[in-house]
Amino acid sequence: MSKGCNYEAPTFGASYPDGTCIDGWMWDLDSGDGDGLTSGGDEPCPYCNTVEYLEWQGLAVGGNARQRRKARRAEVKRVQAWAISRSTFHPVTGVNLFRARRAAAAPGPSQGTTT
Repeated sequence: MSKGCNYEAPTFGASYPDGTCIDGWMWDLDSGDGDGLTSGGDEPCPYCNTVEYLEWQGLAVGGNARQRRKARRAEVKRVQAWAISRSTFHPVTGVNLFRARRAAAAPGPSQGTTT
């Protein structure tokens, strides 16, 4: 299965989006030279490589097989929602979420004025 998405978020310790997903793995946007990125590739993407990300985080799920599958599906949904909330771009559509969030937070024409 081919992985990779538009996920871009603070990943390597910065307060700004410094990590991007390439083929399901996170790469440091601050690393690199003229030939490409030089640091990263060992942390799974939390959006498109979620199961691997959960294993990398050390998630331990107990119970019987059915309970483990149910818990894993719930955790995948939770982590993917968290990833979308941090990403600059929607991982699937590529829509700039930073602009969308900023536009949603801006007061509308009828807000902030009194008559």
